[in-house]
Amino acid sequence: MFKRNSGDKPADAGKDTLVADRVRAVSSAEDLRRHAEWERLADEDRAALLRALPALTISASGGDAAAARPLLAAGTDVRVQEWLASLLSAQFQREPALIVQRWLEQAAPDAHLFFGGGAGQGRTSLTASLARKAMAKRPVPPEYCYVPDFDALDRPSVLAVPRGMGADFAEALGDVLSAISKRWDAPEQQEPQGKGDQSSSDAGADAHANNANNANNANGATPAQWRDELLARYLDPLIGAAERMNSPQLATATAGVRGYLQQLRAALVALKEADSSLPFASDSVPVAHVTPIPDALPATGGTADADSSDALGAPVVVASLTSTNLTNALLRANGGVLILPGADVCDAETWVRLTGALRAKSLMLKDGWPAVPLAVRVVLIGTDAVYQALPGDEFYRYIRNEAWGNWDTEWNRQAEATYAAYANGVAKYYGLPPFDPSGVARLVEEGGRRMDGLNRTRLTVNLLLLHDLAYEAAQKAVARGAAATAGTDVEAALDERRALQGASARRVISAIMTGEEMTPTNGTAIGQINGLGVYDTHPVERSFAVPMRISATVSLGKDERIVDIEQEASTTDADHVRGLLTMEGYLTHRYGQMYPISIEARIRFEQEHGAMGGDSASSAMLFAVLSALAQAPIRRSLAVTGAVGQYGEMQPIGSVNTKIEGFWALCRARRARGEQPEGGYGVVIPAVNTRDLMLLPAVAASIATEGWFNIWPISTVDEGLQVLTGLPAATIHQRVEQRLRQFYELSRRERGAR
Repeated sequence: MFKRNSGDKPADAGKDTLVADRVRAVSSAEDLRRHAEWERLADEDRAALLRALPALTISASGGDAAAARPLLAAGTDVRVQEWLASLLSAQFQREPALIVQRWLEQAAPDAHLFFGGGAGQGRTSLTASLARKAMAKRPVPPEYCYVPDFDALDRPSVLAVPRGMGADFAEALGDVLSAISKRWDAPEQQEPQGKGDQSSSDAGADAHANNANNANNANGATPAQWRDELLARYLDPLIGAAERMNSPQLATATAGVRGYLQQLRAALVALKEADSSLPFASDSVPVAHVTPIPDALPATGGTADADSSDALGAPVVVASLTSTNLTNALLRANGGVLILPGADVCDAETWVRLTGALRAKSLMLKDGWPAVPLAVRVVLIGTDAVYQALPGDEFYRYIRNEAWGNWDTEWNRQAEATYAAYANGVAKYYGLPPFDPSGVARLVEEGGRRMDGLNRTRLTVNLLLLHDLAYEAAQKAVARGAAATAGTDVEAALDERRALQGASARRVISAIMTGEEMTPTNGTAIGQINGLGVYDTHPVERSFAVPMRISATVSLGKDERIVDIEQEASTTDADHVRGLLTMEGYLTHRYGQMYPISIEARIRFEQEHGAMGGDSASSAMLFAVLSALAQAPIRRSLAVTGAVGQYGEMQPIGSVNTKIEGFWALCRARRARGEQPEGGYGVVIPAVNTRDLMLLPAVAASIATEGWFNIWPISTVDEGLQVLTGLPAATIHQRVEQRLRQFYELSRRERGAR
């Protein structure tokens, strides 16, 4: 395919040497781990950044009282929600906040919102805070009462009443109509004081009225006259009270109450003039207040509930259908915003009830009674799984707006300041020592480590993670009697987590060290290489790297075929298969342009008993095959991770820090037993992954200062061949071409013989 001079040193060997010379081990402490800037800033710079962010104003009493508070990250306290929302809007969730704000201000009232994402993004607190601000500008919505229909007094109708007055109005109207009903046809009837459903003062008024009615009857009063007296005695004071109602925020509702009472009086007068009985008895007056059942208040030490329905403006209700029913939640939020977990409405019955109410814009509370008007905007908070589980056609009919929470934020000074404000808020909430600059810096750096693939440029915004780390670190400070939580406390909390969760990783290292698992790290071997897999489990501290030997054998084949034994055994996923096919593409591109490749290569991940996933081992598999073809030994003290492209470029992979740390731990154990491989230990990674290096402090310090372990970043297959074999890539390629030519000639002679 490529014409070269004979011998092990091709004409362009000098060029390959220059390529190899460009591969430099990463050894600088700054390249191995990015350090937060917060610790190095001047005090005045830190203060200026923090002044732009809100501070938690809740007072902390410390001790058991603080510890008994609900989890701060749950955001059940309105003041905590407002503080969290301010932090989120400023940095962590800036774009989603703008989407929610636009929805509140501009979206159609029947276009509801799904706010997707994951736990710890603060979506509920952010939405509730933004909704409260928007709803404070809206008119106060009314309450509703069932009252007799003045056109048919035996049937109920729905009446809007001023918010906060519904219960009192319904009780007063019910008492008035009950008292009138008792005396409508029998004015001489006496009622003893305190009887029935009236208060003692009402009973006294009834007795006074009855005495007057009896006197009128004794004086020959007509039914029309004593009924006029009943209306004047009972109904007119209620009408007068309504006339005096003055609620600018609820002008329509107050006018409606006054108008209704006047029409009710007119209906009763018409009955009087027709000398007709009332169509209801004193104990069956069709009057009721539409009263939602109140949820249990959270234990926030007397602070406000997350439901701000008592504030001016429209209500904002954060509810869960595990503690209240859907009808109650809709009633509480009527006229405002209802925020629900999306998972609560995934079942078909609840979803039909919700969408039915939204479509009808009303709620049917009692059979045969009219529906209550409903005007509510719904926000569903859920994961992608919840999003997929909600009914498709109906979902898009009602949920026509979407916001998705950010998983990360840009690593800059503002983000570090937000970490500082949040950590100190956690400490204040629980009465724990505040964070000094080193404590904030270590939290920030751990936030970078949690961003797989973007460890040096992005920070996690998982509030649950940051909350727990801050709390645990501050407890470490308490244990040592410190006035501030320092970086050593954060590191101690993280070390403890890893130690407690590291049993599986320690068992793997032990199995390798005892020979139960074969992963040699000394000498060289043909067709063998150390790859790096990761067991990605929960919690994240339990995830660990698994060094494993990958072996390849080659032989004459009828056509180009690479047999991945893991694939043949059906233990691989689609990404792994794509990596294998990409490797085949490289061989075709590099060697198969002039004649067919007639080989059969078998690749084995030795002693790998679980499923193989991803394509990050494709470069290691390719290097093993090239080593077997070229009969060029590979250094076993090196491990390789990286995806490969069809043109030989190295492509980025995930979990690079975990992989490096896992192989470093194995090599450290082997070194402690006296093993000293020529050239030292190391890991070969795609050069692009150097942007992700955020190694544990101990690992970074060891690599930077001790010199026995190296990280080799490579951009191409050729650079990797040089590092792994010590030979120029051109030499490897020439040997591979010679071997493939031999296979091709043998294959052609075999076909000719047939």
